[in-house]
Amino acid sequence: MAASTAGASDDAYLSELLNLAEEKALHEARYWQVLLHYKSRRGGMESLVDDHKFFLSPNGKRDPKAELAATIRGFFLFLFREDVENDDEHPRCRFPARYAWLKKNLDMDESGLPPVECKKFDEVMEEVNPRSAVFVFPASYMNSPASMFGHTFIRIDTTRESKLLSHAVNYAAITEETFGPFFAFKGIFGLYPGYFSILPYYQKIKEYSDVDQRDMWEYYLDLTEEEVWRMVLHIWELQGIYSDYYFFDENCSYHPLLLLEAARPSLSLSDRMGLSVIPVDTIRAVYDAGLVRKVEYRPSKATKIRYIASLLDDESREQGMDVAGGRADPGEVLQGEGGRDEKIRTLDLATEYLQYDYARGELTKEAYIERFLEILKVRGKLGKTEEGFYDIKPPSRPDRGHLSRRLSFGLGVKDDRGFQELRFRPAYHALLDPGEGYIEGSQIEFFDTALRYYPSDGKVELEAFEILDIVSLAPRDRLFKTISWKVMTGFEQRLFPDKNDHLVYRLGPAGGVVYKGPLAVGYAMVESDLLISGRFDESYALGLGLSGGVIGELTERWKAHLSFKSLWYEFGDEHRRYEAALRQSFQLGTNSALSLDIMRERSFGVYWTEARVGWRMFF
Repeated sequence: MAASTAGASDDAYLSELLNLAEEKALHEARYWQVLLHYKSRRGGMESLVDDHKFFLSPNGKRDPKAELAATIRGFFLFLFREDVENDDEHPRCRFPARYAWLKKNLDMDESGLPPVECKKFDEVMEEVNPRSAVFVFPASYMNSPASMFGHTFIRIDTTRESKLLSHAVNYAAITEETFGPFFAFKGIFGLYPGYFSILPYYQKIKEYSDVDQRDMWEYYLDLTEEEVWRMVLHIWELQGIYSDYYFFDENCSYHPLLLLEAARPSLSLSDRMGLSVIPVDTIRAVYDAGLVRKVEYRPSKATKIRYIASLLDDESREQGMDVAGGRADPGEVLQGEGGRDEKIRTLDLATEYLQYDYARGELTKEAYIERFLEILKVRGKLGKTEEGFYDIKPPSRPDRGHLSRRLSFGLGVKDDRGFQELRFRPAYHALLDPGEGYIEGSQIEFFDTALRYYPSDGKVELEAFEILDIVSLAPRDRLFKTISWKVMTGFEQRLFPDKNDHLVYRLGPAGGVVYKGPLAVGYAMVESDLLISGRFDESYALGLGLSGGVIGELTERWKAHLSFKSLWYEFGDEHRRYEAALRQSFQLGTNSALSLDIMRERSFGVYWTEARVGWRMFF
């Protein structure tokens, strides 16, 4: 692309605008810093954007003043390309939010600028026609480490009646990896590029709700049409532009906050985030800023299936599953003895589960369409249902759950030694934490650190540093053949043959099944456990075994977890380990709880018993 500036008169006007911008110190303005994603760093400002294409000045990433001057100069460029029918690569077309703001603050006369026609931009804006915005939270998806905490994106609504045709604006890391040490390492240290993408909303529903079994919460934002328009202009500027993706802070939920600040510059949502940014915390920040005018719940396909199935007796439920699987003819439902409502629910269950199977890739398109039309033809004979026929009660909203960080103070006794314990966990939720707003049976904890002081020894010990502790207890039933799993890695004190505790590194993955009863869930898993320590004769111990337990809510505020574990270490230092524990939690409030734990263990032929009580505060 060849480019040149205008003649002498235009140069004079350019100089006038540059001088005026410097007089007004526009490079220090809040909105300019928002548009360029500038943040204060040691020695000055630095943009969070890492793509050089986002800057017109070679020093634009770290010099707001140089970038502003280069942007104004860019507005005076003439483009000469015979193979291009419009000026879509012109800075005024590439950066419309910058241009609109500078035009207003410098009172620019467009007649003094080179003529530019932004055909592509105009066509897209006419198509999008933004009117309002929604902050969307798909709940956590435990089977994908990249989505364990949930996710957020922005939906741009138009004048169209159907929200499915709205546009979803999503920020994500570009990678084919979703698990393993490389994923963790690269995600933590910002080695993945992150991009904004714009997709039809129905595609996001298919991805999150239909395939990943994730309920979705829609937080309607109290933004004016002008503010939404400003945000969309900035979204246009970020197309094809990357920023380094960091799993813990500059992640999928942090960057959408920058879009909201572009809509309303007086907001400082991104500055309110701490060292870690968790999706539900960004929802709380948006809510606390007074941006939410209403909240709607969109149940996942799996939630709908479970709800319809709960309304049917065993025979009708099995019949619906057989119809969905092609093992029974839909017409057999009409010939059954059940009433009209029972038959409708049976066929609706078949339809929903068939769609679920197709979304997961279990059916070819041809087989799906053929079976779907057969069911639909029979279902049509039963007529429409009245409003509220399926009234799925929303669960507790995610923003109303306990806060993510947890600080614990405890007292206890281990055999004949008393101790005091201080524990801190920066994120996020444990099985026995207050459950409102969280997925039942889920646990995600990072960097859980415990320090103990034993008065009899007069010393402080690192009791545990759990780098990662994830548990996914998903009940298995006729509808969903789910495999539950857990993984823990970190450092913890273990009892050795010398009858003293020593710090070991531990890696312990496990997998199994969970079944849910009326009052509790029970689980059984195959465990593996790798221990590494210089205290071992062989420097390590590797074992396999079994674990199981029962978790239940005895009252609305009282949870209990009874568990056992048996491990045989046959590699490295050979020994046996048996453990039984009863852990309880008594909720005092949304962000406060008491804990009472009793444990009994045998390792290397040595027994020990521990009991502790603690107070947990979430903040």
